[in-house]
This record gives sequence, C-alpha cells and structure tokens, in this order.
Amino acid sequence: MKAFVTLLRDSFRGYERKHLQLISAGLAFYFALSLFPAIILLTAVMAYLPVRNGAERATAFIAHVVPQQALSLVEPLVNSITLHRSGLLWLGILTTLWLVSLGAKAIIQGLDIVYEVAAPRPLWMNRFLAFILTAGVGTLLLLAVVLTVAGPIVETLLQRTDSIRKLWIYVWPYLQWLLAITFTFAAIEVLYRLAPNIPAGKRTTIPGAIVAAVGWLILAWLLGFFFHEFTESQLNGMYGVLATPIALLTWLKWGANVIVIGAEINVNLQSATIRGDPEPK
Repeated sequence: MKAFVTLLRDSFRGYERKHLQLISAGLAFYFALSLFPAIILLTAVMAYLPVRNGAERATAFIAHVVPQQALSLVEPLVNSITLHRSGLLWLGILTTLWLVSLGAKAIIQGLDIVYEVAAPRPLWMNRFLAFILTAGVGTLLLLAVVLTVAGPIVETLLQRTDSIRKLWIYVWPYLQWLLAITFTFAAIEVLYRLAPNIPAGKRTTIPGAIVAAVGWLILAWLLGFFFHEFTESQLNGMYGVLATPIALLTWLKWGANVIVIGAEINVNLQSATIRGDPEPK
C-alpha cells in the first residue's frame, strides 16, 4: 500500500513539475485537427470493404470510445462519404493520413517530454514515425471494427438454436466493450512502446497503458453522460452553436491528460524498479 501511495505521489509531482497539463492542452489541439480526418478515413475505408453497412458499424464502434456530443459532429460527414464513395481518391486518402499523423507527431513530442528525453529524433524521423504509428493504430482500430461485424453474423448462424442465440444477444454488448478496451489498450501500448526516443527494452509500458485505456473509455462515458444530463442546456444557453465544439475540446483535453498520466505512471514505475523499491500492491 505504501508503494502504491508513493507511486501516486511521485506521478502527481512529475505531472506538476513537467507542466504536463500544458502538454495535454497542446495535444488536445492536434487531436482536434486529426480526430475528424481519422474518423472519416476509418469509415470511408469500411465503406469500401465487402461488409454490409460498414460505415454504420464503424460509427457504432467509435461510439464506445467517443462521447455522443463529439460523434454528432462527424456523423453528417460519415453519411456523405457513404453516399459518395467516389469522392475519396488516393490523393484525398494521403492528405487525410497526413492530417491524422499530426496527432501522432504531437504524441511523440509529448511523450519525449514525459520521459525527459535528452536528444529527440530528427524532424524527418519523427514525421516518418508519425506515419507509421498512424498506420499501425489505424489498422488496430479497423480490425476492431471488422471484428464487431462478427456479432450479427454469429447471431444469424445461431437462429436455429434459440437458447444459445438469446445468450449471445445478451453477451454480445459486453463483448463489444471488451473489444473496445482491448484495442484501445493495444493502440496506447504501441504509442508508449514506440513513440519516446529511448530504448524500448528499458521501458515499463503495460501498467500505464492499462490505466490510460480504461481511463479513456470511462472518461468518454462519464463526459457524455455529464454533458447530456447536467450541462448540455447550460452550455447551449451560454455558448450557442459553440457548445458542442467546447464539449469536444473538453473531452480531448481530458483524454490527452489520461495519455500523459499513463506515461508518467510508467516513468515512475521504471524509476522505482531501478531503485529497487517494492512493487505497488
């Protein structure tokens, strides 16, 4: 218990000393630039795959990790892409991928600050790594969306066994959340493992990735519930048409906080291991 309290104390002190709240604000800005292109690119790719209602399924999965207020901003664009597939040319894909990679590049720089990297990578290498991370994380999210298609398929196959089918219908929503947690964890773990410019073998990453993944999903649900139940009318009355973008930026800021806090936890766990402190329990 003492080791756990020490970990929390050291993580909080590191968060304050490194001014990570400002890093989170910067990340939120770049997330805002890359979020909509990322969702649009994901749903557009799903629309081209031989999957029935692929774009709609992508939107349904994204709803697990994005508050409804943020999702409502992108749904009209998703519908437009679904109706006009021909508009997504390769030049458009590359442009969208470049915009999405801005968020990955910001994460690389932010995690270098969290880990107090003395010598960041050259600019061109950071840009190349940002593209690689964007493609890797995007592939994980695409795989997660494709796996969600398995639910209705299995339900169709079980039509003749009514009792098992009913059990599947009951279990499937929970499996979707498990998929969301698993692939969110995998995406964050990839970022923690590859983004900072320090040897990967000398880094503790899994505990912080678990904290960040669970925290991200809980945050998406809590903020969506909070904005809908308590502050939506007040925000609309005060900010008018800006209410939804403000709710989105609030979520992005807190989401960025979750990512840097998870990384800071990893840093302090690594320091404790080097010092030979007992593991937190």
